[in-house]
Amino acid sequence: MTLRYRTAAHGAASRAVVAVLLVAAAFTGSGCGVRSLGRGINPVNWRPAPRAAVRADAIAEAREHARLAPAEPYWPYRAGELSLQADSLANAESALREALKIDPSYAPALALLSKLQYDSGRHAEAVDLLEAAREAYASRPGGFPPALQADLALHYDRLEQRALAGDAVAKLARPERSEQRAAAVYVMLRGSTPDRAAAPAAEALREHPDRAVHHNNFGITRLRAGDVEGARKAFLAAIDRDPKLPGPYYNLAILEKYYRFDDAAAARWFGDYWKRSHEDPDGLATVFGMAPVRALAAEKGDVP
Repeated sequence: MTLRYRTAAHGAASRAVVAVLLVAAAFTGSGCGVRSLGRGINPVNWRPAPRAAVRADAIAEAREHARLAPAEPYWPYRAGELSLQADSLANAESALREALKIDPSYAPALALLSKLQYDSGRHAEAVDLLEAAREAYASRPGGFPPALQADLALHYDRLEQRALAGDAVAKLARPERSEQRAAAVYVMLRGSTPDRAAAPAAEALREHPDRAVHHNNFGITRLRAGDVEGARKAFLAAIDRDPKLPGPYYNLAILEKYYRFDDAAAARWFGDYWKRSHEDPDGLATVFGMAPVRALAAEKGDVP
């Protein structure tokens, strides 16, 4: 996603690409993971286990448990989780909805279903789902689970309802997990409070220095603070952790072009970005003389 802002040092518009980890629930200890994203990539916020890890009879076994314990939402949720691991998205969603019929506020099913909705662009549907759950949790000790609160913020952001996204992040107080902090950083950087992102970005990076998304977002906060070399180091670290993540390449192109004034280096970084993504929120293809390439890609349907 694009973040436009002005720097006191340069007085000119600068851009950065924010990466995000969508929050994975860990209510049952099932250990769901997430995949980091760059600007313009269709979000994939749940990393399934390898297909070989799903036994052929595991889903049937979970469904049999669900039949024998019809008041227990865990088993249809488990069937949905296993179906997702087996790349059966329709069956996964059906099973998750079965779990929510039993308990509409069952957090693991809410979290996983909201991620399926994120992947398919059904953000308004997810907001309705999560807002209803938040209302149900209002009178409960502990309140609305932070993981679901962070997911709600991300869906509001995708609907361009930045104020509501910011309000949802503000209700996180101190996010418990690095994925929740990453979501908070993402919303802050894209919203009206980007300067508040520095502390949670640094904290997320300290907790998980192996994750490219945290290095990328930390680099953006360093660039905002005028620490160009610190930002460059962070973007390079992001590439080292995950060379497939497009965002850091785009950000390095911006950094070299508008902060270090090295057009050749900027063009090289943008070329590396272009190999990974044709999303171009700030028209850098034109800046680097690649507009015809973008037009050709658009004709072929390669550019959303």
